[in-house]
Formats: sequence, structure tokens, C-alpha cells
Amino acid sequence: MNNKPYYPMLVSLGGLIGFLAIAWGCDALMQFLRNRNAVTFSLNHVIFWSFALIALLLAAACLLLAWLTLVRLPANAWGSLLYLLCGLFIVTYPILYYTPVVCCWLPDIKAIDFGLTMYLYSAGGWLAVIGLAGLVWKGRKKQ
Repeated sequence: MNNKPYYPMLVSLGGLIGFLAIAWGCDALMQFLRNRNAVTFSLNHVIFWSFALIALLLAAACLLLAWLTLVRLPANAWGSLLYLLCGLFIVTYPILYYTPVVCCWLPDIKAIDFGLTMYLYSAGGWLAVIGLAGLVWKGRKKQ
């Protein structure tokens, strides 16, 4: 019997989902502010400060997730591979969507809007980097 706890993998998966949810929520917030500003023309200062605050929020969340995945959780190549594959899928989804060979097999994900999701693409890129760093880090940790 294998009595390894699944707690680290659940924490890692929850962090991945939470980080993507924060990025998607920030994209939705910025789209709402842009639409509202197009009607009222009074939110220029709010949009200006939102870019900086959202960048700080996502940077803090990314650093926390990287610290949790790389340092605090035990060596697990499956978690790092999950991060790498999810991040690469998010980053390469627009390329795959418009490739004629692959486009029919991909699901149409409405959350990934090609022109408006800059924070979600950034989060996907950082997830890929965290996954790749986790694979390298965990390989060195076991030696």
C-alpha cells in the first residue's frame, strides 16, 4: 500500500486554479473598466492605477505560487509537469486555434478571448516557467 498524502498535490492544484482565476478576473475587471470608460469617459485615472495594482497583485501571486511549488512542497514531477502543460496550452492556444490541422480538435474556450486576455496569457507563461523550473529544481533536489 502506498500511504503518501495527496495534500501537496491538492495544494498545488488549488494554487494553479486560483492563480488562473485571479488572472481571468483581472482581465474581466479591465474589460469592464474599458467598456464603462467608453460610455462615461470618467475612469481614466482608475484604469491608469488598475494596471499598476493588477500587475503587483499578479506578481505577488506568481511569486507566492512559485515559492509554494518549488520550495515548500515535496519533490513531485507530476505537479511540475501539470504546471508546464497547462501554461503551454494557455500560451499556445491562439496558435493552435488557427492552425488548420489542429483547429477542429480543440474546444472553443470562451474564457480565452484572443484580444482581451493579456493577464491570462501572462499567467499561462509564468505557469510554464514555474513548471519548467520545478522539473529542473526537483531533479537537482533528488540528486
